[in-house]
Amino acid sequence: MKKNKKHIKLITYGNFPYGGASANLLRNFSLGLSEKGNDIEVLLPKGIYYGNNVEKNHQKKAKIDSVVYRHFCYTNHPKNYVGKLIDNVIGPINLYFYILKQKRKNKADVIIKYNTTLSSDLFFLFTGKIFKIKTICIIPEFYEKPKKNIFSLKLIKWYDFYLGIRFLSKHVDGLIVLSTFLENFLINKVRYKKSIIIQPNFIDSKNFEMPSKILPFKEDQRTIGYVGTPTKKDGVIDLLNSFQILLKKYPNTHLLIIGDITNGKTIIPKLKKYALKLNVINNITFTGLVPSAKIPFLLHSCDILALTRPKGIFAEAGFPTKLGEYFACKKPVVITKVGDIPKYFNNNEQAILVNPEDPVNISKGFEYLLKNKNQATKIGENGFCWMKKNLDYHIVSDKINKFINNI
Repeated sequence: MKKNKKHIKLITYGNFPYGGASANLLRNFSLGLSEKGNDIEVLLPKGIYYGNNVEKNHQKKAKIDSVVYRHFCYTNHPKNYVGKLIDNVIGPINLYFYILKQKRKNKADVIIKYNTTLSSDLFFLFTGKIFKIKTICIIPEFYEKPKKNIFSLKLIKWYDFYLGIRFLSKHVDGLIVLSTFLENFLINKVRYKKSIIIQPNFIDSKNFEMPSKILPFKEDQRTIGYVGTPTKKDGVIDLLNSFQILLKKYPNTHLLIIGDITNGKTIIPKLKKYALKLNVINNITFTGLVPSAKIPFLLHSCDILALTRPKGIFAEAGFPTKLGEYFACKKPVVITKVGDIPKYFNNNEQAILVNPEDPVNISKGFEYLLKNKNQATKIGENGFCWMKKNLDYHIVSDKINKFINNI
Protein backbone atom coordinates (compact mmCIF):
# COMPACT_ATOMS: atom_id res chain seq x y z
CA MET A 1 0.00 0.00 0.00
CA LYS A 2 1.27 3.47 -0.86
CA LYS A 3 2.06 5.79 2.02
CA ASN A 4 -0.98 7.89 3.01
CA LYS A 5 -3.22 5.93 0.66
CA LYS A 6 -6.83 6.30 1.73
CA HIS A 7 -9.91 4.25 0.97
CA ILE A 8 -12.38 7.03 0.13
CA LYS A 9 -16.12 6.68 -0.40
CA LEU A 10 -17.63 9.69 -2.19
CA ILE A 11 -21.41 9.94 -1.86
CA THR A 12 -23.55 12.05 -4.20
CA TYR A 13 -27.31 12.19 -4.62
CA GLY A 14 -26.80 13.95 -7.95
CA ASN A 15 -25.52 12.81 -11.34
CA PHE A 16 -22.20 11.10 -12.04
CA PRO A 17 -19.94 10.97 -14.02
CA TYR A 18 -21.80 13.26 -16.46
CA GLY A 19 -24.98 15.30 -16.32
CA GLY A 20 -24.45 18.85 -15.14
CA ALA A 21 -22.09 21.05 -13.14
CA SER A 22 -21.96 18.91 -9.99
CA ALA A 23 -21.15 15.79 -12.01
CA ASN A 24 -18.28 17.61 -13.74
CA LEU A 25 -16.88 18.85 -10.43
CA LEU A 26 -17.06 15.43 -8.75
CA ARG A 27 -15.63 13.61 -11.76
CA ASN A 28 -12.50 15.76 -11.71
CA PHE A 29 -12.37 15.73 -7.90
CA SER A 30 -12.40 11.93 -7.76
CA LEU A 31 -9.96 11.48 -10.66
CA GLY A 32 -7.53 13.83 -8.95
CA LEU A 33 -7.60 11.91 -5.67
CA SER A 34 -7.22 8.64 -7.53
CA GLU A 35 -4.14 9.95 -9.32
CA LYS A 36 -2.64 10.78 -5.91
CA GLY A 37 -2.71 7.09 -5.05
CA ASN A 38 -6.02 6.86 -3.20
CA ASP A 39 -8.61 4.15 -3.66
CA ILE A 40 -11.77 6.18 -4.33
CA GLU A 41 -15.26 4.94 -5.10
CA VAL A 42 -18.25 7.09 -6.01
CA LEU A 43 -21.47 5.83 -4.43
CA LEU A 44 -24.86 6.82 -5.88
CA PRO A 45 -27.85 6.05 -3.65
CA LYS A 46 -30.14 7.62 -6.27
CA GLY A 47 -30.33 7.10 -10.04
CA ILE A 48 -29.12 9.81 -12.40
CA TYR A 49 -31.57 12.27 -13.96
CA TYR A 50 -30.56 14.62 -16.76
CA GLY A 51 -33.42 15.92 -18.85
CA ASN A 52 -35.05 13.42 -21.21
CA ASN A 53 -32.31 10.82 -20.77
CA VAL A 54 -29.70 12.96 -22.54
CA GLU A 55 -27.06 11.26 -20.40
CA LYS A 56 -28.08 7.62 -19.99
CA ASN A 57 -26.61 4.99 -17.72
CA HIS A 58 -27.53 1.30 -17.59
CA GLN A 59 -24.72 -0.16 -15.49
CA LYS A 60 -24.99 -0.76 -11.76
CA LYS A 61 -21.21 -0.65 -11.52
CA ALA A 62 -18.85 1.05 -13.95
CA LYS A 63 -15.54 2.88 -14.17
CA ILE A 64 -14.34 6.17 -15.52
CA ASP A 65 -10.58 5.86 -15.88
CA SER A 66 -9.45 4.57 -12.46
CA VAL A 67 -12.56 5.57 -10.51
CA VAL A 68 -15.28 3.02 -9.81
CA TYR A 69 -18.85 4.23 -9.36
CA ARG A 70 -21.87 2.17 -8.40
CA HIS A 71 -25.62 2.57 -7.99
CA PHE A 72 -27.59 1.15 -5.06
CA CYS A 73 -31.06 1.10 -6.56
CA TYR A 74 -32.06 2.31 -10.03
CA THR A 75 -29.39 3.49 -12.47
CA ASN A 76 -31.76 6.15 -13.85
CA HIS A 77 -34.08 7.96 -11.43
CA PRO A 78 -37.71 7.01 -12.23
CA LYS A 79 -40.24 9.62 -13.32
CA ASN A 80 -43.26 8.05 -11.59
CA TYR A 81 -43.93 8.66 -7.88
CA VAL A 82 -43.72 5.01 -6.81
CA GLY A 83 -40.40 4.55 -8.55
CA LYS A 84 -39.03 7.76 -7.05
CA LEU A 85 -40.07 6.64 -3.57
CA ILE A 86 -38.38 3.26 -4.02
CA ASP A 87 -35.21 4.89 -5.31
CA ASN A 88 -35.13 7.42 -2.45
CA VAL A 89 -35.61 4.78 0.25
CA ILE A 90 -33.94 1.58 -0.97
CA GLY A 91 -30.82 3.30 -2.34
CA PRO A 92 -29.64 4.78 1.01
CA ILE A 93 -30.42 1.54 2.87
CA ASN A 94 -28.33 -0.52 0.43
CA LEU A 95 -25.60 2.11 0.64
CA TYR A 96 -25.49 1.82 4.43
CA PHE A 97 -24.95 -1.96 4.33
CA TYR A 98 -22.33 -1.58 1.60
CA ILE A 99 -20.28 0.83 3.71
CA LEU A 100 -20.61 -1.55 6.68
CA LYS A 101 -19.23 -4.35 4.51
CA GLN A 102 -16.37 -2.14 3.28
CA LYS A 103 -15.48 -1.07 6.81
CA ARG A 104 -15.21 -4.69 7.91
CA LYS A 105 -12.72 -5.20 5.07
CA ASN A 106 -10.78 -2.08 6.20
CA LYS A 107 -11.66 -0.36 2.91
CA ALA A 108 -13.46 2.73 4.25
CA ASP A 109 -11.18 5.35 5.82
CA VAL A 110 -13.02 8.50 4.75
CA ILE A 111 -16.57 9.27 3.62
CA ILE A 112 -16.96 12.42 1.53
CA LYS A 113 -20.46 13.69 0.79
CA TYR A 114 -21.41 16.26 -1.83
CA ASN A 115 -23.80 18.96 -0.64
CA THR A 116 -25.75 19.12 2.60
CA THR A 117 -29.34 18.50 3.64
CA LEU A 118 -30.88 17.55 6.97
CA SER A 119 -32.32 14.29 5.65
CA SER A 120 -29.17 12.99 3.97
CA ASP A 121 -26.72 14.33 6.58
CA LEU A 122 -28.44 12.37 9.36
CA PHE A 123 -27.63 9.15 7.53
CA PHE A 124 -24.15 10.41 6.58
CA LEU A 125 -23.13 11.40 10.11
CA PHE A 126 -24.74 8.33 11.69
CA THR A 127 -22.76 6.08 9.36
CA GLY A 128 -19.51 7.90 10.13
CA LYS A 129 -19.98 7.82 13.89
CA ILE A 130 -21.16 4.19 14.09
CA PHE A 131 -18.37 2.87 11.86
CA LYS A 132 -15.73 5.34 13.17
CA ILE A 133 -15.01 6.71 9.71
CA LYS A 134 -13.78 10.27 9.10
CA THR A 135 -16.40 12.46 7.41
CA ILE A 136 -15.92 15.36 4.98
CA CYS A 137 -18.62 17.40 3.28
CA ILE A 138 -18.31 19.41 0.06
CA ILE A 139 -20.63 22.43 0.24
CA PRO A 140 -20.90 24.10 -3.18
CA GLU A 141 -23.61 26.74 -2.70
CA PHE A 142 -26.18 28.45 -0.50
CA TYR A 143 -29.86 28.74 -1.41
CA GLU A 144 -32.12 31.72 -0.87
CA LYS A 145 -35.32 31.09 1.05
CA PRO A 146 -38.24 30.85 -1.39
CA LYS A 147 -41.04 33.36 -0.94
CA LYS A 148 -43.79 30.76 -0.87
CA ASN A 149 -46.37 29.51 1.59
CA ILE A 150 -45.65 26.72 4.06
CA PHE A 151 -47.01 24.04 1.72
CA SER A 152 -44.51 24.83 -1.04
CA LEU A 153 -42.23 21.93 -1.97
CA LYS A 154 -39.43 24.43 -2.70
CA LEU A 155 -39.76 25.82 0.83
CA ILE A 156 -39.64 22.33 2.35
CA LYS A 157 -36.48 21.60 0.35
CA TRP A 158 -34.96 24.88 1.50
CA TYR A 159 -35.53 24.00 5.15
CA ASP A 160 -34.00 20.58 4.50
CA PHE A 161 -30.91 22.36 3.17
CA TYR A 162 -30.77 25.13 5.78
CA LEU A 163 -31.20 22.88 8.81
CA GLY A 164 -28.51 20.61 7.42
CA ILE A 165 -25.92 23.34 6.90
CA ARG A 166 -26.88 25.25 10.05
CA PHE A 167 -26.96 22.43 12.60
CA LEU A 168 -25.39 19.25 11.18
CA SER A 169 -22.43 20.50 9.14
CA LYS A 170 -20.58 21.40 12.36
CA HIS A 171 -20.26 17.70 13.22
CA VAL A 172 -18.23 16.60 10.18
CA ASP A 173 -14.44 16.29 10.44
CA GLY A 174 -13.69 18.53 7.45
CA LEU A 175 -15.40 20.90 5.02
CA ILE A 176 -14.55 21.79 1.42
CA VAL A 177 -16.33 24.95 0.24
CA LEU A 178 -16.34 26.90 -3.00
CA SER A 179 -16.38 30.49 -1.69
CA THR A 180 -15.39 32.86 1.12
CA PHE A 181 -19.11 33.49 1.76
CA LEU A 182 -19.58 29.84 2.71
CA GLU A 183 -16.39 29.80 4.78
CA ASN A 184 -17.48 32.90 6.71
CA PHE A 185 -20.99 31.53 7.26
CA LEU A 186 -19.70 28.23 8.59
CA ILE A 187 -17.09 29.82 10.87
CA ASN A 188 -19.12 32.78 12.16
CA LYS A 189 -22.72 31.52 12.10
CA VAL A 190 -22.38 27.76 12.48
CA ARG A 191 -19.27 28.12 14.70
CA TYR A 192 -17.45 25.40 12.85
CA LYS A 193 -14.15 24.68 14.64
CA LYS A 194 -12.52 21.97 12.55
CA SER A 195 -10.68 21.86 9.20
CA ILE A 196 -12.08 23.92 6.32
CA ILE A 197 -10.66 24.73 2.89
CA ILE A 198 -11.80 26.84 -0.09
CA GLN A 199 -11.47 25.32 -3.56
CA PRO A 200 -13.62 27.07 -6.22
CA ASN A 201 -13.76 24.21 -8.73
CA PHE A 202 -11.99 21.28 -10.39
CA ILE A 203 -11.37 21.37 -14.16
CA ASP A 204 -9.76 18.98 -16.62
CA SER A 205 -8.53 21.43 -19.23
CA LYS A 206 -7.66 18.59 -21.63
CA ASN A 207 -11.36 17.99 -22.20
CA PHE A 208 -11.65 21.51 -23.63
CA GLU A 209 -8.63 21.63 -25.89
CA MET A 210 -9.21 23.10 -29.35
CA PRO A 211 -10.74 20.46 -31.65
CA SER A 212 -8.84 19.79 -34.86
CA LYS A 213 -11.62 21.27 -36.98
CA ILE A 214 -13.80 24.05 -35.62
CA LEU A 215 -16.09 26.40 -37.50
CA PRO A 216 -17.96 29.49 -36.32
CA PHE A 217 -21.44 28.63 -35.13
CA LYS A 218 -22.82 31.16 -37.61
CA GLU A 219 -20.95 32.20 -40.74
CA ASP A 220 -20.25 35.94 -40.95
CA GLN A 221 -21.51 36.49 -37.38
CA ARG A 222 -19.76 36.97 -34.04
CA THR A 223 -21.21 34.56 -31.50
CA ILE A 224 -21.63 35.11 -27.76
CA GLY A 225 -22.07 31.84 -25.90
CA TYR A 226 -23.56 30.72 -22.60
CA VAL A 227 -23.72 27.21 -21.13
CA GLY A 228 -25.61 26.10 -18.04
CA THR A 229 -29.08 26.19 -16.56
CA PRO A 230 -30.66 29.23 -18.27
CA THR A 231 -32.71 30.60 -15.37
CA LYS A 232 -33.14 34.10 -14.02
CA LYS A 233 -30.87 33.41 -11.05
CA ASP A 234 -28.16 32.36 -13.49
CA GLY A 235 -28.50 35.68 -15.29
CA VAL A 236 -30.08 34.64 -18.58
CA ILE A 237 -32.73 37.38 -18.51
CA ASP A 238 -30.02 40.01 -18.05
CA LEU A 239 -28.07 38.34 -20.85
CA LEU A 240 -31.05 38.55 -23.22
CA ASN A 241 -31.69 42.18 -22.31
CA SER A 242 -28.04 43.13 -22.85
CA PHE A 243 -28.01 41.27 -26.16
CA GLN A 244 -30.99 43.32 -27.34
CA ILE A 245 -28.99 46.50 -26.68
CA LEU A 246 -25.88 45.12 -28.38
CA LEU A 247 -27.78 43.91 -31.45
CA LYS A 248 -28.92 47.45 -32.29
CA LYS A 249 -25.29 48.49 -32.80
CA TYR A 250 -23.92 45.14 -34.01
CA PRO A 251 -26.59 43.40 -36.11
CA ASN A 252 -24.15 40.67 -37.18
CA THR A 253 -23.91 39.21 -33.67
CA HIS A 254 -25.46 35.95 -32.54
CA LEU A 255 -26.28 34.50 -29.12
CA LEU A 256 -25.90 30.78 -28.41
CA ILE A 257 -27.58 29.47 -25.24
CA ILE A 258 -26.56 25.90 -24.38
CA GLY A 259 -28.51 24.01 -21.73
CA ASP A 260 -31.87 23.72 -20.01
CA ILE A 261 -33.37 22.61 -16.71
CA THR A 262 -31.65 19.31 -15.85
CA ASN A 263 -34.37 17.92 -13.60
CA GLY A 264 -37.83 19.08 -14.57
CA LYS A 265 -39.90 20.73 -17.28
CA THR A 266 -38.04 22.60 -20.02
CA ILE A 267 -37.94 26.40 -19.83
CA ILE A 268 -36.81 26.93 -23.43
CA PRO A 269 -40.31 27.85 -24.70
CA LYS A 270 -40.56 30.64 -22.10
CA LEU A 271 -37.15 31.97 -23.07
CA LYS A 272 -38.05 31.90 -26.77
CA LYS A 273 -41.23 33.81 -25.99
CA TYR A 274 -39.22 36.44 -24.10
CA ALA A 275 -36.66 36.67 -26.92
CA LEU A 276 -39.53 37.15 -29.39
CA LYS A 277 -40.86 39.99 -27.25
CA LEU A 278 -37.41 41.62 -27.37
CA ASN A 279 -37.34 41.13 -31.16
CA VAL A 280 -34.03 39.22 -30.99
CA ILE A 281 -35.27 35.66 -31.56
CA ASN A 282 -33.81 35.45 -35.10
CA ASN A 283 -30.31 36.03 -33.72
CA ILE A 284 -30.49 33.43 -30.92
CA THR A 285 -30.04 29.67 -30.89
CA PHE A 286 -31.30 27.59 -27.95
CA THR A 287 -29.78 24.12 -28.01
CA GLY A 288 -31.54 22.70 -24.95
CA LEU A 289 -29.71 19.94 -23.09
CA VAL A 290 -26.87 18.38 -25.05
CA PRO A 291 -24.49 15.48 -24.28
CA SER A 292 -21.41 16.54 -22.31
CA ALA A 293 -19.07 15.51 -25.13
CA LYS A 294 -20.65 18.09 -27.45
CA ILE A 295 -20.21 21.11 -25.15
CA PRO A 296 -16.48 21.81 -25.86
CA PHE A 297 -17.20 21.98 -29.61
CA LEU A 298 -20.04 24.43 -29.06
CA LEU A 299 -17.98 26.64 -26.75
CA HIS A 300 -15.08 26.74 -29.21
CA SER A 301 -17.48 27.86 -31.95
CA CYS A 302 -18.09 31.09 -29.99
CA ASP A 303 -16.07 34.31 -29.99
CA ILE A 304 -17.08 35.49 -26.51
CA LEU A 305 -18.51 33.65 -23.51
CA ALA A 306 -20.93 35.15 -20.99
CA LEU A 307 -21.71 34.68 -17.32
CA THR A 308 -24.12 37.36 -16.12
CA ARG A 309 -25.33 36.27 -12.68
CA PRO A 310 -27.44 38.84 -10.81
CA LYS A 311 -26.99 39.85 -7.16
CA GLY A 312 -28.18 37.50 -4.45
CA ILE A 313 -27.05 34.90 -1.93
CA PHE A 314 -26.85 32.22 -4.62
CA ALA A 315 -24.29 34.25 -6.57
CA GLU A 316 -22.42 35.42 -3.47
CA ALA A 317 -22.05 31.91 -2.05
CA GLY A 318 -21.17 29.94 -5.16
CA PHE A 319 -18.41 29.90 -7.71
CA PRO A 320 -19.69 29.26 -11.25
CA THR A 321 -18.35 25.91 -12.39
CA LYS A 322 -18.83 26.91 -16.00
CA LEU A 323 -16.24 29.68 -15.63
CA GLY A 324 -13.39 27.18 -15.50
CA GLU A 325 -14.73 25.54 -18.65
CA TYR A 326 -14.89 28.94 -20.36
CA PHE A 327 -11.28 29.69 -19.41
CA ALA A 328 -10.20 26.23 -20.58
CA CYS A 329 -11.37 27.19 -24.09
CA LYS A 330 -9.14 30.31 -24.04
CA LYS A 331 -12.14 32.47 -24.85
CA PRO A 332 -12.62 35.99 -23.44
CA VAL A 333 -15.32 36.07 -20.78
CA VAL A 334 -17.76 38.80 -19.75
CA ILE A 335 -18.72 38.16 -16.12
CA THR A 336 -20.64 40.09 -13.48
CA LYS A 337 -18.94 41.31 -10.30
CA VAL A 338 -20.63 39.04 -7.76
CA GLY A 339 -19.30 36.76 -5.01
CA ASP A 340 -15.56 36.06 -5.16
CA ILE A 341 -15.19 37.21 -8.78
CA PRO A 342 -13.67 40.66 -7.92
CA LYS A 343 -11.38 38.92 -5.43
CA TYR A 344 -9.84 36.68 -8.08
CA PHE A 345 -9.89 38.81 -11.24
CA ASN A 346 -9.00 42.27 -12.49
CA ASN A 347 -11.08 43.92 -15.18
CA ASN A 348 -9.58 43.70 -18.64
CA GLU A 349 -6.94 41.20 -17.52
CA GLN A 350 -8.39 37.70 -16.96
CA ALA A 351 -11.96 38.72 -17.88
CA ILE A 352 -14.23 41.69 -18.53
CA LEU A 353 -15.96 42.51 -15.24
CA VAL A 354 -19.38 44.17 -15.50
CA ASN A 355 -22.09 45.30 -13.11
CA PRO A 356 -24.75 42.75 -12.17
CA GLU A 357 -28.37 43.48 -13.18
CA ASP A 358 -27.13 46.20 -15.55
CA PRO A 359 -27.84 45.22 -19.18
CA VAL A 360 -26.34 48.45 -20.51
CA ASN A 361 -23.02 47.85 -18.75
CA ILE A 362 -23.05 44.18 -19.74
CA SER A 363 -23.58 45.10 -23.40
CA LYS A 364 -20.61 47.50 -23.18
CA GLY A 365 -18.47 44.58 -22.02
CA PHE A 366 -19.44 42.62 -25.13
CA GLU A 367 -18.89 45.68 -27.31
CA TYR A 368 -15.37 46.20 -25.98
CA LEU A 369 -14.38 42.66 -26.94
CA LEU A 370 -15.99 42.96 -30.38
CA LYS A 371 -14.04 46.15 -31.05
CA ASN A 372 -10.69 44.98 -29.60
CA LYS A 373 -9.88 41.55 -31.01
CA ASN A 374 -6.22 41.55 -29.96
CA GLN A 375 -7.07 42.41 -26.37
CA ALA A 376 -9.86 39.83 -26.42
CA THR A 377 -7.32 37.16 -27.40
CA LYS A 378 -4.97 38.26 -24.61
CA ILE A 379 -7.77 38.18 -22.03
CA GLY A 380 -8.68 34.65 -23.13
CA GLU A 381 -5.07 33.52 -22.70
CA ASN A 382 -4.81 35.16 -19.26
CA GLY A 383 -8.00 33.44 -18.12
CA PHE A 384 -6.60 30.11 -19.29
CA CYS A 385 -3.39 30.63 -17.30
CA TRP A 386 -5.40 31.47 -14.17
CA MET A 387 -7.49 28.35 -14.60
CA LYS A 388 -4.44 26.11 -14.99
CA LYS A 389 -2.95 27.40 -11.76
CA ASN A 390 -6.08 27.53 -9.62
CA LEU A 391 -8.65 25.06 -10.99
CA ASP A 392 -6.92 22.33 -13.01
CA TYR A 393 -7.49 19.18 -10.99
CA HIS A 394 -4.03 17.77 -11.78
CA ILE A 395 -2.58 20.67 -9.78
CA VAL A 396 -5.13 21.47 -7.07
CA SER A 397 -5.59 17.81 -6.11
CA ASP A 398 -2.29 18.04 -4.20
CA LYS A 399 -3.90 20.59 -1.88
CA ILE A 400 -7.04 18.50 -1.41
CA ASN A 401 -5.07 15.31 -0.83
CA LYS A 402 -3.02 16.98 1.93
CA PHE A 403 -6.20 18.37 3.47
CA ILE A 404 -7.72 14.88 3.67
CA ASN A 405 -4.53 13.32 5.06
CA ASN A 406 -4.34 15.95 7.80
CA ILE A 407 -7.85 15.23 9.09
